[in-house]
Amino acid sequence: LCHGLNQPGLLFDSPGNLLKLGCSILDTLLFAPSNSPLQYPIQGFTVRPLVPTLIPGTVRCTSVKRLILETLSLEELNKLLADVTYTLPVYHIHTGDLDVSDQVTITTKTFMRYKELKVLIRSLRQFYKDVVLVVADDSFTPENITEENVLQYVMPGGQGWFAGRTLAVSQVTTKYFLWVDDDFLFTEKTKIEDLVEVMEATPELDVVGGSVTGNQFYFSIAYEEGDGVTGGCMDRKPDIKFQSLPNYPQCSIVNGVVNFFLARTDAVNRVRFDPKLKREAHSEFFMDGLGQLMVASCGHVSIGHQPKGANAQYGRFRHPGKDDMQFKLQLHYYKNHLQCIHYG
Repeated sequence: LCHGLNQPGLLFDSPGNLLKLGCSILDTLLFAPSNSPLQYPIQGFTVRPLVPTLIPGTVRCTSVKRLILETLSLEELNKLLADVTYTLPVYHIHTGDLDVSDQVTITTKTFMRYKELKVLIRSLRQFYKDVVLVVADDSFTPENITEENVLQYVMPGGQGWFAGRTLAVSQVTTKYFLWVDDDFLFTEKTKIEDLVEVMEATPELDVVGGSVTGNQFYFSIAYEEGDGVTGGCMDRKPDIKFQSLPNYPQCSIVNGVVNFFLARTDAVNRVRFDPKLKREAHSEFFMDGLGQLMVASCGHVSIGHQPKGANAQYGRFRHPGKDDMQFKLQLHYYKNHLQCIHYG
């Protein structure tokens, strides 16, 4: 018996085959009642994102009086469901004919870089005059930004990277937001409407990234569950992509993208940016969203980057010591039960 639980540590199916090791009541394999042509597991079954997985206990109806319990692949299950007739109302609001300013809010986080922020705003207005820009500002000595259609939210000084991201996104009222760094530069290749087109054509997508100065950075995240005691491991590998998007060969499914991306506001709010991560963070948002967010990277939309200027005070916060990295690893362990993370 598992310690403190009145259930066996080994779980078997009815013929006596070992299903899995389990030391939690949540490991017990439970199925939804089969009031349709199939039943499905609602507890005790783990699926790794983007990895083919057999679904246990699916019920196939071969006649009115006979049900057969089988293990089906997703492809077989889709064929089974193709024979099922049912009526379900579906409501979808298509926003493809709306103006970009009605669909997208620009968001950014700034800290002691008002010179760069003003250049960003000027470049934005050169191409998009009416799109709202939300600025989360945790500078120690804030400057008032009075530009039209710019909403500046001043935070206590030094609150950090992800706290600012969470604040900025919380003020978005449009379907999508476009994340940019405060030292980026809008160019003629920064076609927000092209990213919106991809998202509207692919409702399953939650985040779609572009490229920065032609660099289409993206990565995959592999997760190994571990033994349940010491925790699992995550491995971030750059330049790994999966299949291309239908009708958009320049876009591919990935696990994470660069700091220039369009996202569905409601989807990101479900995951959010953990405000405990102040300095060392980016991939961690996509790690938290693994299995919840579908992410793609597109190379045909890009944004520029301003030349780096000297700012000693900013640099001290931008490049922290080892303590921040150590805290991040500890947070991963206690929050996500990870014993190791490899940043490739």
